[in-house]
Amino acid sequence: MKKIITALAAAFMMVFTAVTAYAEIPQLYYNDRTIPDERLKPRLVDDADILSDSEEVKLLEKLDSISEAHQIDVAVVTINSLGDRTPQEYADDYYDYNGFGFGSERDGFVMLLAMDSRDRWFSGCGNGISIYTDYGQEWMWDQVTPKLSDGDYYEAFATYADISDKFITEWEKGTPYDTNHKVKGKLHFGWYIAAVVGGLLIGLIHAEMVKAELTSVSMQHGAEDYVRPNSFALSVKRDTFMYKNVSREYIERSSSSGGGGTSTHSSSSGSSHSGSGGKF
Repeated sequence: MKKIITALAAAFMMVFTAVTAYAEIPQLYYNDRTIPDERLKPRLVDDADILSDSEEVKLLEKLDSISEAHQIDVAVVTINSLGDRTPQEYADDYYDYNGFGFGSERDGFVMLLAMDSRDRWFSGCGNGISIYTDYGQEWMWDQVTPKLSDGDYYEAFATYADISDKFITEWEKGTPYDTNHKVKGKLHFGWYIAAVVGGLLIGLIHAEMVKAELTSVSMQHGAEDYVRPNSFALSVKRDTFMYKNVSREYIERSSSSGGGGTSTHSSSSGSSHSGSGGKF
């Protein structure tokens, strides 16, 4: 009898553990296929565990601050595997079925990282589609992907968050970044000063080193000492054309169509999403 009770207890524990594990599977929300009225997950979910605890705290604070300030959700999710879904499907469904987005249009966007396949994806919804145009997405990836490839995940996500803040602010002005309004990358003024001062110091040091080597040379006030009298006689005079050098510069004209806009598609929920990605 005691063996039977022990066996039943063990079987119960196995079933309970399996149910608990199933409930914790990140993809469970896909099975319901309904969009909740409220956001179900934090704006940072690091299921792949690629960030330290302190990095998670700092990044979540940044994402929350930007999102609440603009009423636009800026989210990040990392996973180990996409399962049987494409990066686009996973990112769209993650956003939709976890209730992300402000307002009736569910404004916002999410960045997805899948570690086993090295996939990255961006999905925008509502006004997030207008904030990140196709051009804007490409520009953002140009800044973020090298950091992802180097394993600097916190810096990559923090850069994405800062770019999102900048893009949202520009969109709020009515001038979202696009092909006719491109992002202008500028060095901080302090870098210019440092570069100029550094160049002057290096030049001064080099000049002093060369000067120190010329100990046998004294300054002359004229060229007479270096010229032999009547040694120069010009016998032939002619002009010879050697070559020409033509420089051409392409001047890009702004588009009169109002910009490139944003490509969209429908997710499994029927919502309209923008998106782009690739490998890292």
